[in-house]
Amino acid sequence: MSAGALVGVRVLDFSRFQQGPYATRLLSDLGADIVKIERPGGDWDRELRATPDGFSGFFYGLNCGKKSVAVDIQQAAGRDVILRLARDADVVVENFRPGVMDRLGLGYADLSAVNSSLVYAAASGWGPAGPSSSEPMYDMVGQAVSGVSDFNRSTDGQPRLATRGYADAGGGVFLALGVIAALYARAQTGQGQRVDASLVGACIGLHTQEITVSLNQGQISRPQGRVTPASGAFQCRDGEWLVIAATDQKLWEPLSHALGCPQLAADPRFATRALRLNARDVLEPLLEEAFLQHDRDQWLPVMKAHGIPVGPVRTFLELAQDEDALANGYIAEVQDPVWGKRLTAGPPFHLSRTPAAVAGRAPELGESTDSELARAGYAPGEIEALVRSGVVHRAG
Repeated sequence: MSAGALVGVRVLDFSRFQQGPYATRLLSDLGADIVKIERPGGDWDRELRATPDGFSGFFYGLNCGKKSVAVDIQQAAGRDVILRLARDADVVVENFRPGVMDRLGLGYADLSAVNSSLVYAAASGWGPAGPSSSEPMYDMVGQAVSGVSDFNRSTDGQPRLATRGYADAGGGVFLALGVIAALYARAQTGQGQRVDASLVGACIGLHTQEITVSLNQGQISRPQGRVTPASGAFQCRDGEWLVIAATDQKLWEPLSHALGCPQLAADPRFATRALRLNARDVLEPLLEEAFLQHDRDQWLPVMKAHGIPVGPVRTFLELAQDEDALANGYIAEVQDPVWGKRLTAGPPFHLSRTPAAVAGRAPELGESTDSELARAGYAPGEIEALVRSGVVHRAG
């Protein structure tokens, strides 16, 4: 087992909220050295959804394993600090509105002028082009304009979010993927490049198959309730829920026998998948009634014994005791000198030779300011002068 796949890659992270920070959290889990650039007062998401003691799980989960340097990039001296830090950086990540970094003198052209091999990754709402590119954007708006909210309409016709943060998370994954692709290209050519990913683009990309079907059929097949009468969530006698996925024809007879209802498999009304879809108003109540005969934990082994894909509907809280989530490292423990033991999501992938891992705790504001400026060539007296003038901030 060797170090992470991206060990040696240095990233300056200007991003805030979720899309950009999730991208750099993924890069951190892969071994990259992430230097989070914050304003002297700290990014406001440090306080987002914080508990009374000041702990923000939102900020913590997205910033594990990073360093923090606090710089006022609106001051000329702050801009100079960034230009010096960028000289030996491999990647810059930002999610300001398009054009903001350019106006600050820290856009792709400015930074690549001091480091031609730099990969500059920009996360945006709409994307880098188009008439709306400079407009503000949040996750829920991205889900709306991409068609996701329409696709997930409730049975009464109300547009719905797929989930909170869906566009942000997807945008972060695609941004990280673009960065890794650009680093691979740089290894071949020695040249950096600009990478862009967006909330809207992520929502569309994550629905590639559904959008392709809709565009070529001229109609939208929205999910309504369960995926099929025999695929979806069912409530059990104890009030708990499970989900089965008996979409294949070959699973219909085993499901009928697992439920103790072999007569369903013999019923000509339900003989094929198409017939079952047409008869869902009749079939679904029969299946619902069958599941109400036993508790969820009684049904799970029965379904598995008959080869039916099944799983309990868990809460996020239950993941801390879930054997599969723990065995795969999807839930990770972080030891923090300030907050003690913290739990967070672990890497959602595995590499056999260069394993990914949560690199550590989330940083205190400005805790790496001195060390990173010293690395960039600033003398101790110069750093003290920058602190006194308010250009940079250090922890405490």
